[in-house]
Amino acid sequence: MASPASRDRIRFRIEPADLLSAIIAPIIALALRDPLLLDPGDFPAAFPAPYQYAVISAGCAIVMILAFRLSDRMGQFFSLRDAFALCGATACAVASSSAILLALTRFEGVPRSTPLIFGLVLVAGMIATRMTMRALHKDLSRKHELDSAEAEAELRRVIVVGVDRFASAAIKLTDYLRPRTTQIVAALDARPALLGRKIAGVSIVGDPSDIGAVIDEYAVHGVEVDEVWRAEDMTFLPADLLATVEAQCAARGVPIHCITEAWNFIAAPPAAAQELGAIETFETPAYFKAKRVIDICAASLLLVAAFPLAICVAYVVFIDVGAPILFWQQRIGKNGQKFLLYKFRTYRAPFDDKGRPAPEEQRLSRIGRIIRSSRLDEIPQLYNVIAGQMSLIGPRPLLPQDQPEDPGPRLSVRPGVTGWAQINGGAIVTPEEKNALDLWYIKHAGPRLDLDIVIGTLLVALGGEKLNGRAVEHAIRWYRQEFAVHAASRRDAPCERETPRDRRRAVAERAERLPALDAVAMDYPYRAVEPS
Repeated sequence: MASPASRDRIRFRIEPADLLSAIIAPIIALALRDPLLLDPGDFPAAFPAPYQYAVISAGCAIVMILAFRLSDRMGQFFSLRDAFALCGATACAVASSSAILLALTRFEGVPRSTPLIFGLVLVAGMIATRMTMRALHKDLSRKHELDSAEAEAELRRVIVVGVDRFASAAIKLTDYLRPRTTQIVAALDARPALLGRKIAGVSIVGDPSDIGAVIDEYAVHGVEVDEVWRAEDMTFLPADLLATVEAQCAARGVPIHCITEAWNFIAAPPAAAQELGAIETFETPAYFKAKRVIDICAASLLLVAAFPLAICVAYVVFIDVGAPILFWQQRIGKNGQKFLLYKFRTYRAPFDDKGRPAPEEQRLSRIGRIIRSSRLDEIPQLYNVIAGQMSLIGPRPLLPQDQPEDPGPRLSVRPGVTGWAQINGGAIVTPEEKNALDLWYIKHAGPRLDLDIVIGTLLVALGGEKLNGRAVEHAIRWYRQEFAVHAASRRDAPCERETPRDRRRAVAERAERLPALDAVAMDYPYRAVEPS
């Protein structure tokens, strides 16, 4: 998925240590397998097979390091996920170099076990480099903390009671961030299976009910426990057990705190979901029940037929605006269900390769404008149709913040790739008029109307959007009658007493909004504006 902070172009980098590992790994592999393989012989008059293997393997390793973007991962924060990425890149390098060598020389002059040794040496070298960087970074961090004012404070010793996921993370964070100021001396947990296990070097020494004895035992050895941290998840520390722990700590004058309080972590309340209102019952024609079968068959045929065109559009998008070629956006579908809508990107990234904001007028290219006006950017939505999130024809899906006051009627059916509002004005009509057109379609949907929309969509793709005043006025009148909406609440909606001159002026004003909408539309989530 495209990130809102995507840069304008992909940058490849390789760390000197990775480059060195890729170059010397095949040489070390040959030397470990048989030192005589490195005999130059008649080199450079003749290029020995082991030397060919070394060059091919080094080249494949460099390509895979770039392809997997291993150097983008910071070595000082090396993790298990990074190790898996290293192993994947190494496996691809070994496989590709072996395939090339097999095709060229059939492994003549190179032992068959050499690629395996090469892979082990390469992955060991890159992992060792990153582990060294991580250790050096940790030592520097601890040295910096030792020199800080915080390091001069008295060392506090802590016991953790109840080992949940957050407690495990807190133990590791304490070891990494507070090694000179806070020391976790032990952990207690009620699960017998964890007794004797360790977390970041901290042993689980017993049951929480024995915390008094544990504190006393440390005191005998001259270690005073200053604080007790309890787990955040109370399933690991029942109420009766917690009361026992608190009583024993209080008797010894040891304060007890929740781990989140000790680390000043305050759990944020869950974000309130945006209210769309109750989805009211809206009677729809029986045609919608059979329409799903039509959507699946038609979308499958269109996807196969449009696949070559989609490949061409994807290539043009990649050349024009770069990777990624797809734009995604969260929309509201049938019954208020959220889904990801996909399009081909037509706007360049909002930031250049140096992280500076790109001017809006430079983001939409001529090619992107052509792709948008011809509706070719909508091809990926055939996937949404097959997945059951959309229909080929229906009201266009809206962003959560763009839903009308009463979204229930339009959310009673699947949103469409194209619709009645799109062929009768699209971005020219107001939101109120578009909603009226969509609801009119939902109430009067049928095969003949869908065929008219298909033909109208082709005409719009070829000739551009045009306002159909008669269709808009008819939909507005029907909407007011059907939903009893007072005319005064729709200032922008055309009324029956409107003069032809006023109508022409309104059409001209709405037509002038098209360039403005194109200028602000973006192909990135959370800031995107859908003009159709």
